[in-house]
Amino acid sequence: MSGKESIIEKIREDARIKANSTLEEGSKRAQEAINVARNDANIYKEKNMAESYAEREEIISRKITVAHLDVKKTILQAKKEIIDNAFEEAVKLIKSDEKGYLSLIGRMLGFAEDGDEIVISEEDKKTVKKKFITDTASGYGKKVSVRSGYGSFCGGIMICGKGSDKNLTLEAELSAIRSEYEPEIAGVLFGE
Repeated sequence: MSGKESIIEKIREDARIKANSTLEEGSKRAQEAINVARNDANIYKEKNMAESYAEREEIISRKITVAHLDVKKTILQAKKEIIDNAFEEAVKLIKSDEKGYLSLIGRMLGFAEDGDEIVISEEDKKTVKKKFITDTASGYGKKVSVRSGYGSFCGGIMICGKGSDKNLTLEAELSAIRSEYEPEIAGVLFGE
């Protein structure tokens, strides 16, 4: 080898060493960048999984709460229907004893005043007669008239006066009783 060829060979060898060194350094840096990216990705994944689990648990908790509220709402509705049915049965029971029912209507007529007009329930037109109303009211010293049309309530009477009306229907009377005694009734029916 001549001096020129040995110099060229030396330059080539130095270039190969430098290229290999640069390649190794580049590979090392690339591997470090890949490792950092993998680590960041794992941290991001774990963080998002933790947030995802927390969100999932919160959603499940909310759904359970809503389900509990729906169950309570359904139970309350069922209890209300049972109490409603109990009061409907009370109306039937009151009206089943004709003598006692007419006595109740008679006591209601004690609230009438001279000149009042009495409205009878459509359901009572066979039981509560016009003569009964006028005779009973005159027993209280009152002169009343009976409206020719019937009321659309389940029982009792309405007293229509010049100054004010008196709603003595069974619905109104039982509603007043219900609002006063419903907690006790619920206690008896449901053990509350």
